[in-house]
Amino acid sequence: MTNDHPALTNRSLIRRTYIRTILITAVLSLFITLSVIAVLLIQSGTNTATKMTESLQDTFVHPTPNTDAWQATSQQGPSTTYVKIQYRNGNTNRQHTFYSKKAAAFTTQSSHQLTAGITSVNGSGWYFYKRHRTARATYQVWIKADYALQQLYTVIIAVLLVVVLSASIGTFLIDLAAKRITQPLASLTKTANQRVQATDISAAPLPVPAEPLEAHQLAGSFNQLLRALNDQMTREKRFVADASHELRTPLAVIRGYISLLQRRGKQHPEVFDEALSFLDSESLRLQELVASLLTITRNEQAILTLEPVNLSNLLTTVVTSYQQQSPQSITTQLASDSWISGHPDSLKQITLALLDNARKYAANATVTVKAQQIDQHIVMTVANTGPNIPDDAKPHLFDRFYRVDESRSSDIPGSGLGLAIVKQLVDQHHAQISVTDNVPTGAVFSITFDQLDPQFKNEEPSSNLH
Repeated sequence: MTNDHPALTNRSLIRRTYIRTILITAVLSLFITLSVIAVLLIQSGTNTATKMTESLQDTFVHPTPNTDAWQATSQQGPSTTYVKIQYRNGNTNRQHTFYSKKAAAFTTQSSHQLTAGITSVNGSGWYFYKRHRTARATYQVWIKADYALQQLYTVIIAVLLVVVLSASIGTFLIDLAAKRITQPLASLTKTANQRVQATDISAAPLPVPAEPLEAHQLAGSFNQLLRALNDQMTREKRFVADASHELRTPLAVIRGYISLLQRRGKQHPEVFDEALSFLDSESLRLQELVASLLTITRNEQAILTLEPVNLSNLLTTVVTSYQQQSPQSITTQLASDSWISGHPDSLKQITLALLDNARKYAANATVTVKAQQIDQHIVMTVANTGPNIPDDAKPHLFDRFYRVDESRSSDIPGSGLGLAIVKQLVDQHHAQISVTDNVPTGAVFSITFDQLDPQFKNEEPSSNLH
């Protein structure tokens, strides 16, 4: 399901999140502030009404009440105040009612008491109410709550102004900060789009901002990825070019001899034997080259199932079989207990490829195959006493189609892919391969495997993919 709405930028998301946060905070703050202030104002108004009731009671000390004092007291409230006092005159013992100014008409209005201290009078509003009864009189006081509501309105306006001002300033500052944070990402995106449209894969790397740290790390990771892709594309282009060259040579020879047979075969039957010999050798070379290319392609996609393998036993079997068809002198120095986690067929292929390489480039040399334990590793070496390998050539030995001596490449059988296949298989065993000089002459190919824990060596082959 597609989204028709345009995607928001990080800057917009940060700004929107901040506004939502400040609004939620403002609402909560306003609610809590108003609640606290309302409670305090109600307590203040109730206390005022209570104090006024006590003042009225204090003036009633004689048998005859001092109504002038009551009237004066009723006018001391902070807002519109109404007082009603029902009392008995000490001289006549008759019940009388005292009303403050306009209180008689006020008390005739219908009212609804919300709480013990607040009442609502129809047509007049909210009042703080206090009723106190003694043996001599009943006091009722109404104090209009307009002053409290006015204070509450003032607080609301003040809080809203602070919220609006804080939100405005905060949004401006957050927008600046968001722009500063997202600017490196926007620059990376723009540069990356330019790289995508560029035809030069070796273009300069993406700019790496110093901050923020996440953008710095992201740009660095992108550049590593670009370098890896660039190297991979370069290798693939070189591989295709080298493969085309290697394929073109035997095909040109085959086409040449076919043309020779077409032109002179009937008049000179003696060329048939020579032509067939070359056609056979070149077609065999072409077959081996195609097989090696297919092997490399399969190895790139293969996932080996590794199992406990006694490397010494495997090397003994491979060397014994190989020795029967090779005139070279091959000696072995194998540790008795060299268990690794490996793929038997691939390990045999690695060993045969290294032995073939020694036979091709050091035909008259002695070859020594070793397997020994070093620390927590099993190291397999194939050493020969042939010619030395130049130091500048060693890093490229495992490149596809690489040959140390290009001038002799046509004289040495093979496709130039043997060591590249070895490197693939070694990597799939999570091992490392290296080349060093032999003493006094020759080369040593060393492969370092992790040693298998002895408790696992008698287990059945694992079905897990590694």
